[in-house]
Amino acid sequence: MDFQTFQTTYGLTLTAQQAAAAQHVQGPALLLAVPGSGKTTVLVARLGNLVLRQGVDPGQILTVTYTVAATGDLRRRCAALFGDALAGRLEFRTINGLCARIIRRYEQETGRAAFSLLTDEGEITRLLRELWREQTRQFPTEADLKDLRTQITYVKNMCLKEEEMAGIQLESGAEFLPLYQRYQAALLRTRQMDYDDQMVYGLRILRTCPPVLAHFRRKYRYFCVDEAQDTSKIQHLILRLLSAETGNLFLVGDEDQSIYGFRAAWPQALLDFDRVFPKASVLFLEENFRSTPAIVSAAGRFIRRNQERRDKHMFTRNPEGPPIRHTVLQDRRNQYSYLLQVARDCARPTAVLYRNHYSAVPLIDLLEREGIPYRCRAGEGSFFGHFLVRDILDILRFAFRTTDGDAFSRFYYKLGCGLKKDRVLAVLRRQAQAPDVPVLSLLLESPGLEPWVAGKVKALRTHLTNLLQGSSFQAVSRIVYAMGYGDYLKKRGADTGRLGPLLALANQNPGLEEFLLRMEELEAVVARGTGGPECPFVLSTVHASKGLEYERVILIDVIDGLFPSVPEPKAGESLSSGDRAVLEEERRLFYVAVTRAKRQLEILSALREFGQPAPPVSSFITALLPAPAAGTEPAGPAGRAADYRPGVRVSHRRFGPATVVQRQGDLVLLALDSGGQRKFGLQACLDKGLLWLLSE
Repeated sequence: MDFQTFQTTYGLTLTAQQAAAAQHVQGPALLLAVPGSGKTTVLVARLGNLVLRQGVDPGQILTVTYTVAATGDLRRRCAALFGDALAGRLEFRTINGLCARIIRRYEQETGRAAFSLLTDEGEITRLLRELWREQTRQFPTEADLKDLRTQITYVKNMCLKEEEMAGIQLESGAEFLPLYQRYQAALLRTRQMDYDDQMVYGLRILRTCPPVLAHFRRKYRYFCVDEAQDTSKIQHLILRLLSAETGNLFLVGDEDQSIYGFRAAWPQALLDFDRVFPKASVLFLEENFRSTPAIVSAAGRFIRRNQERRDKHMFTRNPEGPPIRHTVLQDRRNQYSYLLQVARDCARPTAVLYRNHYSAVPLIDLLEREGIPYRCRAGEGSFFGHFLVRDILDILRFAFRTTDGDAFSRFYYKLGCGLKKDRVLAVLRRQAQAPDVPVLSLLLESPGLEPWVAGKVKALRTHLTNLLQGSSFQAVSRIVYAMGYGDYLKKRGADTGRLGPLLALANQNPGLEEFLLRMEELEAVVARGTGGPECPFVLSTVHASKGLEYERVILIDVIDGLFPSVPEPKAGESLSSGDRAVLEEERRLFYVAVTRAKRQLEILSALREFGQPAPPVSSFITALLPAPAAGTEPAGPAGRAADYRPGVRVSHRRFGPATVVQRQGDLVLLALDSGGQRKFGLQACLDKGLLWLLSE
């Protein structure tokens, strides 16, 4: 049958670009698919075309997906179009599933038993914890172990040599390479491998055991790879080896949506594809079926700021929708009460998206207190296990229980007290004999204490007493800004992103004892997650939202230094190659966030950061929503003076979009999207046509 009959028979209606991709049969091909372009439909249609029109044996086609869940989804989609019989004969596997088969074949060919697969994450965590203690003589936090585990996955997926690993520093400051060597030695002793080793050994077998390579080349003649931008270097090397004989490698992806660099995603494979395969076809899916023209055009304009990408021109035929909304709040603390009201009124799929999991914790606190339903993945992140949060909670608990020597030993050197470790250990040994005596009293009584150190210890005792007199917010602020902990963080170059949510939680739980108890409760709440698929109000990291879509998306904590962590360079500035790579991935992450929205996109920012002046509006926001050039025509009606109330969105002919913050008589204070505030005489602006309302 011809392709049109094929489409009619199976209920397919493909665009010209989609049809061209679905009909590709022989040779290497790269299909670049913008967000919302129906790539899964095309992928499944191509599988049907290969079997039903081209007569390819389904057993000779291997489709590689990123996750086990994706394999099931593809099989279901294939069954829905072409029936269970065909779907059952096609192979859908993750790369780990493929490597497991390679290892089993190696056992059959050589008669040698492979290492056993270590599948128990709890056992891996216990092993890493023990190795950490052996090397550092300290107990690792959950965040420390997660960081170490992530780095182990990264180096194996990127095929790094040990000399390349030597420069890797863990967030805690611990050296990575010795820990990695200890871990690999432990696995070798017990003849075990982890999931990443499956790929390491799979690639090694294909390179060194020709019978195994020949077996899989005979078995699979067509390779299709979904979400190719998320595939790591080692995975691409395995697939290139397997497909080298036929050249039938079909990659589906979009380097603009590669957001898993920390997991060793390697978008360079897409950029280099036609260099590695000179005869390759490069195909495009550029029509977005998901979002409104306002979202599509802004997102497309934004991502073109990246240099390491292929030129694509995303467009949509969808009807117009509301403009992208930038809502400026008085203080970052206000965003949680703002979102609480959104959740109360939520009647359609709405997602609050953020770069880091910890951004949601203060909102979860409010939603739980109010009994408002929401949906959030279980155990997303390690806010409560991070050293910054643990340190501050240790100090607060010590203020209540000044005899807790264990807690004191964990934080004293982070407050600039000048205390030497030997003295502290000697005092703690003394305290074991007098457990009811405060640690600081014993320190002040210890012989040979320098006067300046004694003064520091007395100041610390005063601070601890004062912590108990104020609110939780005041206590956390005192620790950071008055007791020296902030200086410690700055000197260390630590990531302080968790401090904002911690201050917000303290603000929402003003009683100090109540705050400490609430932190324990919230740790359990966040760990278990909540909400079923029917709940319309969703909290999610941008990473977890990839592949999903929502009627309304609200982006929070889009703040320079946080998202993006590397600000956009100013005119005439240049970035190091490392910073440029980080910035480009964060642009891709923001692009993915923006393109989750079907109809309405809103971005929140604030004039102040927990009582302190906020930095200028994020460079990502100004890049997405550039201010209109001077002299452009108004984009909305001027309206009446009474229309210019606090919270209303407006635009100034010279300064661009803004939000009304305050109104006093004829004077109006505007928070400019481009940063800062300006005060204007309202009637004069209206008379001269300098100010107009923006429609929502």
